[in-house]
Amino acid sequence: MRFYDEIWDILNEGDVELKFLKFELFYEKFRSNLDICFDEISAPNELTTPCYAKFCDVVSMKELNKKVKPKDKNLNFIHSVAHIEFSAIDIALDACYRFRGLPREFYEDWLEVAEDEIRHFCMIENLLTKQGGRYGELSVHDGLFIALQKTSDRLTSRMALLPRYMEANGLDANAHIIKRLEGEGGQEELIECLKVILKEEVSHVYKGDKWFKFACKKEGVDEKSYFDIILNLYPNSFKSMREINEKDRLKAGFSEEELSWIKNFSKERS
Repeated sequence: MRFYDEIWDILNEGDVELKFLKFELFYEKFRSNLDICFDEISAPNELTTPCYAKFCDVVSMKELNKKVKPKDKNLNFIHSVAHIEFSAIDIALDACYRFRGLPREFYEDWLEVAEDEIRHFCMIENLLTKQGGRYGELSVHDGLFIALQKTSDRLTSRMALLPRYMEANGLDANAHIIKRLEGEGGQEELIECLKVILKEEVSHVYKGDKWFKFACKKEGVDEKSYFDIILNLYPNSFKSMREINEKDRLKAGFSEEELSWIKNFSKERS
């Protein structure tokens, strides 16, 4: 199989069931080491449209906030989690497609992440169905897709922004939401799903940390440039932060020094 061609096909597949089936068959071949060709015949194609645009109403973050009505809040929350998990599938796949000539372990790591994200999506989609909803019936934002586009040129930028900043922020948000839901009582199934996602996404951020540091060495960049990379891409980053999930961030590769910087920077800008 031609590795990059097959990944590109899965990335752009807009039928959810077919997308997951294609991934399952591809991943089985990859793990079996059967006829994998990593030849780079041409440069990576640019992603111009997210595959979910085929069945979702895609709007900006600002527009999305205007569309949420009070009576839809719970359903909207579950739908938004489903969208994050679905977007994360393509983020992992695009890392495999776009960044070439890297150790096989890089592709193993991000295909494993894609498999996790598919499972996370299916868990949340099941909850959505029980609520009488379905993924795609509510508007979604393209924030993660734009972040993917912004970081298509350098591995340092991609690893810094997507797993090590955005998904790391998700560790904070998820822990906060679990704590709030447990305090309110009820929604046990949603809480259990979020706990599974939180536990497994620590490893995703860890993989981002590992390959960010690898990319820094490869590109001759100081690892401390992490903050400069993020602030250059999104100047308002770190400005206002909820309580940091220090325990999980440390497991995922952050240093105590970095966490202190984030907390101090947030206080200075708030």
